[in-house]
Amino acid sequence: MSKTELQNTGIKVLVAEDLVSLRQHGGEVLRQVLNAQQIPLIQLEEAADGEEALLKTDTLKPDFVLMDIAMPKMNGIKAAAEMWKDLPTLKILFWSQFDHEAYIRELGKIVPDEAIHGYILKSENDTTLAKAFEQVIVDDLPYVTSKVEEVRHRLRDKSSAISDLEFETLMDIAIGLTDKAIAQKEHISYRGAQNRLSNLLNKLLKGEDSYLKESTGVEIYNPRTRLIFEAFMRGLLTREDLEAQNKEYRSWLFSEFGYE
Repeated sequence: MSKTELQNTGIKVLVAEDLVSLRQHGGEVLRQVLNAQQIPLIQLEEAADGEEALLKTDTLKPDFVLMDIAMPKMNGIKAAAEMWKDLPTLKILFWSQFDHEAYIRELGKIVPDEAIHGYILKSENDTTLAKAFEQVIVDDLPYVTSKVEEVRHRLRDKSSAISDLEFETLMDIAIGLTDKAIAQKEHISYRGAQNRLSNLLNKLLKGEDSYLKESTGVEIYNPRTRLIFEAFMRGLLTREDLEAQNKEYRSWLFSEFGYE
């Protein structure tokens, strides 16, 4: 719909987010945008997880959804896939704390050609969030934050995508787990862990040896260092990722071995 049509008809909105404070904040920024554009907000519903979002979509038939990705019961990507089956032109802005390649790859598989959507990180400020709302709702244009666009660009260029298992292995390497510790944590054989590391090394570093030699010098000869370096270069690992993984690792150590 054009802006004039939106001003005449108004819109119905669903905010799907498991944290109450973020649901309320996202809804408030959205209200401010709609008020500035003189678009009536007919109804705003909230959902705390993907399953609740689907139920409310069935009754509300929203025009726009602000969708978290990492939610309990059903994640936002799976919920969106179900929503688009019945409402293929539904506008969905994914609002996530993650720019993992696995998420971007899965999202790219389900978006209908006729749907306007976007992807913004929760770390962005309110001005950027408001811009994303305006672009998707008012301008009928997709909005993709720059970090996510970098991942999409690699995928379009057919760079080797990594699996969720391989991403978890990268995280394990980054916090210093050995091959044997990875094997035990993932309940696979020692040889299986070594094979996974070898495959991951080949995927990430294929054809890029000369660049890495210039960038890292002697450390390039340590395969684990090369994996971590390349993962950070590709945006697959962030400091926040590692801090969260370290907490999980310490919890696992305590539960498995009784020490922190």
